[in-house]
Amino acid sequence: MSWVDRTRLGRRHGRNRTGSAAPTPSTPSGDASAAPVALSRPVPEIPTDDYPDPRFGADGVRVDGRSPGGRGAVKPSDHGSLGNGTNGAGRMQVSAPGVSANSANGRRQHATPGSGPSEQATLPLTGGPRFGSVTLHEADIVAVLSATGRFVFVSASAERLLGFDVSHAVGRDALALFDADSAPGVRGLFDDLVARRRLFVALELRTARADGRPLDLEVVAANHLQDPVGGIVVAVRDVTARKRAEARSKDADRRQHALIESLADGLVMVDVDGTVVRVNEAYEVLFHSPRTRVLGHALEDLVWAAQERGLEIFDEQGATMAAADHPVLVSLMRGRRVDGAVVGYRRGDAPVRWIRINAQPIHGPGGEVAGAVGTCSDITDTRRAAYALRQEEEFLRVLLDTLDEGIVACDAQGRMTIFNPAARRLHGLDDSVEPIGRVPSSSRLRHPDGSPIAPGENPLLLAMAGERLENVEIVLVPSEGEQRKVSVNGQPLVDEDGWKLGAVVAMHDVTEQKRNEERLADLAHHDPLTGLANRTLLATRMAEAIDALDAPPDPAARRRGPDGARAHPEHPGVAVYLLDLDNFKEVNDEFGHEVGDDLLVAVARRLAALVRPSDTVARLGGDEFVVVCGIESGEEEMLRISQRITAALARPYRIDGRTLVAEASVGGVFADDPDTDPSKLLSLADDAMYAVKWSRRRQRRPMTD
Repeated sequence: MSWVDRTRLGRRHGRNRTGSAAPTPSTPSGDASAAPVALSRPVPEIPTDDYPDPRFGADGVRVDGRSPGGRGAVKPSDHGSLGNGTNGAGRMQVSAPGVSANSANGRRQHATPGSGPSEQATLPLTGGPRFGSVTLHEADIVAVLSATGRFVFVSASAERLLGFDVSHAVGRDALALFDADSAPGVRGLFDDLVARRRLFVALELRTARADGRPLDLEVVAANHLQDPVGGIVVAVRDVTARKRAEARSKDADRRQHALIESLADGLVMVDVDGTVVRVNEAYEVLFHSPRTRVLGHALEDLVWAAQERGLEIFDEQGATMAAADHPVLVSLMRGRRVDGAVVGYRRGDAPVRWIRINAQPIHGPGGEVAGAVGTCSDITDTRRAAYALRQEEEFLRVLLDTLDEGIVACDAQGRMTIFNPAARRLHGLDDSVEPIGRVPSSSRLRHPDGSPIAPGENPLLLAMAGERLENVEIVLVPSEGEQRKVSVNGQPLVDEDGWKLGAVVAMHDVTEQKRNEERLADLAHHDPLTGLANRTLLATRMAEAIDALDAPPDPAARRRGPDGARAHPEHPGVAVYLLDLDNFKEVNDEFGHEVGDDLLVAVARRLAALVRPSDTVARLGGDEFVVVCGIESGEEEMLRISQRITAALARPYRIDGRTLVAEASVGGVFADDPDTDPSKLLSLADDAMYAVKWSRRRQRRPMTD
């Protein structure tokens, strides 16, 4: 048995003549729910003839020398012969906690309100001296122990409750029922009780019936050695149903706590008077307000006090907002939902912080408004990013009106129990579809690269299996509407013993955020006029090309030989070409910069069409371009590509109704050493380009002797 001490200690001073004193609480020695459960053993069956009551002789007379009229004596004249079950059927009244005496007839009855004499069970003693019957509730167990801890009496209800044969329990050591770890502590409590250092001993036990079914028992023991009972009276009550109800209540609290604390949005809950009764961690972080300074205060007073300290609060149009107009209080007073209220906060010269608030009333059993709950999400960064993008790109319009959180939860069987409206919107579900009670499906889930998510990779099922999810990105593909990229956070729900209760995930819509990041990344790595790579991206691509020289050859990249079969590269390397237009300045001067820009765009398109997708074309600025190519057959191939570029750029261009010719000087350099510095390649290519330009100028000069 595992047990928890619930005893009150007796006072050493101020006792009355009977030795009783006011009980004082003692510290519990453990938690019955947390202690390891050891199955109780059956009460041993001992022949009662071998273990008679040590207080009586064979003739029923006490052997301790006490007179029949002494304190605590049992009078044979009052109770009949006290033999070994053959000389009569004496009767005894047991005094225990919850049992009161009936002054009219001398019998003791259970003090349960509303229980009359007809409801009391008359239970015979089991074995040992025949003390007669005891009046108590039939669902309880009553036992009497000697000062040494041996059974003197066990009520028959013990067999019904525990499922063990207790007919021969009298004489056995009761403390032997406890396991080796628990027995010393229980023995100490029993000794304190016998020595009257305690008024009573109260324990909570966890054991099991004979059929293995778990039981939670409440045990109270009191010292009646000096009473007519002459022993330690133990009352046992089955509290299994109560314990289970408490556990279910704790499970519900844990579900609610995990759900609320997993939200990325801040949550605040008020009662019918507008007093804050709950906030989550995200709310504390969002408003820099520890919950100890918020809980128990009226929300309107908190808002008013913040305004008095210089905090400006205004709506989306910039109008000052009164404390009573807070969306949560509006929802509380009007009894209806408030969606997407945007509130601005500013203190002094600090930047404005924009908060989106959704609020909803809480209705009581009779339909009355019992409170309200609101969720708050910081949309400051989103609004700033959208504003900056609208300035840089006139055609891009981003609407980030809400960052509502989608919440989905399931039970231990994997069936969904929570699917809130935000999750419905993200999944594209209308009111005709009811996901509650269904098993989550992965058919409309994708990885960020577009590949389907396997059924076993569903975030909700992963969380239910015990995995904790943090900012896992997935794509939702509804049957109708736009795909949504969401960031998922989730965790399993388990009880204090580690048993699985289910799981919960929170989905945060990051679609617009990812689009903005991709667009800004594109602007940071590409030339705004031609769309080619800029210097930053060119440096990265050149470094990657040089690093690839140190990697083993890729069979899929082998070129085809004369016979059509794939052949290994003869002399792999990297070629870097730098070129500029010979007469670009004249085009700008004669036709204007707009025509010059159109010519640069045309040159960029022609260069991009000449190379493979794996090669890189970049614009350094002005009329300078760079081409980086992978080479398989050494410098000969590098020279052929250079000639092809020169020939392609020499062809006329048709721009704005004009035919323009813009020849280019192309200088190239070849590298096959993986230790080559990429920055030096560009410098060598520049030298080669100027050498070509100088050579072409000399060819244009008239030849003289």
